[in-house]
Amino acid sequence: MSSASERRKNTSSDEGGGAYWMDTYGDLVTLLLTFFVLLFSMSNIDAAKWKALVGSFTGISPIGIDPISAEIAIENPIPQIGPQSMNSPTSDAQGSANLDELREMHALMSLFVEDGQIEAEIVLEEEQYMVRVIFEEQVFFDTADATVRRDSYPTLDSVIEMLKTVEHLYSFVIVEGHADSRPINTSQYPSNWHISTYRAVNVLGYIYGVGELDESRMAAVGYGDKHPIVPNTSPENMARNRRVEFIVEAGNRGQRNRIAND
Repeated sequence: MSSASERRKNTSSDEGGGAYWMDTYGDLVTLLLTFFVLLFSMSNIDAAKWKALVGSFTGISPIGIDPISAEIAIENPIPQIGPQSMNSPTSDAQGSANLDELREMHALMSLFVEDGQIEAEIVLEEEQYMVRVIFEEQVFFDTADATVRRDSYPTLDSVIEMLKTVEHLYSFVIVEGHADSRPINTSQYPSNWHISTYRAVNVLGYIYGVGELDESRMAAVGYGDKHPIVPNTSPENMARNRRVEFIVEAGNRGQRNRIAND
């Protein structure tokens, strides 16, 4: 009995070892086949050889399987969508048209300053597609106050006439309020943010009240002392930083993006 059991155990052990050897051999053959297929796919593929290879694996003739060679890829490149598309002739022409409109708008607005109807600084910013009209604080307000003075109404009326002249050229107008770096803390204006915002809103409120411009293309914003045009190092510089600006945007670009970023 004992010798028969030993023979059965030996037989089982031999069979098990043979099965493991076949598994290893099969894995090796599969890896070699994969390796050669990879090398083949990286080489220049002949259509007839490709079909023959596929047929050897499947046992049938492949139908409609066309390899993609380097020559085919070069002759029929995949269209790319990216920065190159943005520099197309159409976009360049549109940008040139917007720039022409911007320059025309700047020229028309400058006439109001040259004629003495408006006491302001006109700044053309071509890269931002906008014209800045800068008024110093005393044109509209008393110091530390955001109420629009009555004697400044004629100036605002001239601003409205100026904007009406270029209304067909601009897409949006922002009224900005700016303050200097000196802190303010009153019951009415707790901070520079408050007084700069109130000033912008009150100027725009007067324009809205006249009702001669499209309100949907205008907005007001206050920046406090965060956007000085000169360092707040002297009384003269501080006076320049206390200002109201009209940002007049040409075309479809510019100031609305600045508001979103700020």
